[in-house]
Amino acid sequence: MKIIMKIFNIIKRVKNINLLIEPNIRYFWVVLRALYYIKLRGRLVSLIGEHTVEANYKHNIKAIYGANNRMAMLLYPISVIETLSRESRILVIGPRNENDIFMLMGLGFNEKNIVGLDLISYTSRIRLGDMHKIPFNNNEFDAVVCGWTLSYSTDPQLACSEIGRVVKSGGVIAVAVEYSTLSSDEEEELIGYNLQDFGRLPIRVNSVKGILELFKGEVGNIYFSHDAPLKISHSASGLVPNVSSVAVIFEKVLPGNANQV
Repeated sequence: MKIIMKIFNIIKRVKNINLLIEPNIRYFWVVLRALYYIKLRGRLVSLIGEHTVEANYKHNIKAIYGANNRMAMLLYPISVIETLSRESRILVIGPRNENDIFMLMGLGFNEKNIVGLDLISYTSRIRLGDMHKIPFNNNEFDAVVCGWTLSYSTDPQLACSEIGRVVKSGGVIAVAVEYSTLSSDEEEELIGYNLQDFGRLPIRVNSVKGILELFKGEVGNIYFSHDAPLKISHSASGLVPNVSSVAVIFEKVLPGNANQV
């Protein structure tokens, strides 16, 4: 009888494991769904953003069937912040495909409360829209995650104002960008086009301080900060596999209660 109960308990535990937290399983599921909805169902739609770099669509469509674990730098930390819970409403800006959304589900957040926003979409989990004009109400989300998309903007201040608008006071904002020292010519030579519009935004957002300054007056507790300590960038010599990232997660507060940035 004891052996039967042990077997039953093991089966019960296995049943409760969320397989989406396992990267290889999640990647396979993301790619399979993307192929099905794009190739077989023809559901891919896109939007041209007024403040988006021209090459954005070309760059993201090349990688829409891929998935990686870089968003773990933002999503794992927000999963343990005490002010957020399983039922927190979360907006993911620029997910490209469903990988970020499934990772949040794997970390325990309710899938009904997670929504993506992107200029390309093939799934109901990702709303077609522009981060410079977010199609949601004021104070609608408990957390907004903006990973590796701010550098594509020609007006990051406007994008960050929109992020601050839709996050509740006391909510969480998580932002990350790729650290880069590439010039316009070097970037174009390496990948064939510019991801940053150097003409409209000559100075890149390239540090935690740079990100926080875009939210000046709204920054409360800083939960996580990663300021590209190794300063590894792609260069004129070529692309590198482990480029550094700049990331910060903080509490949004009302003006007047902010920390000095």
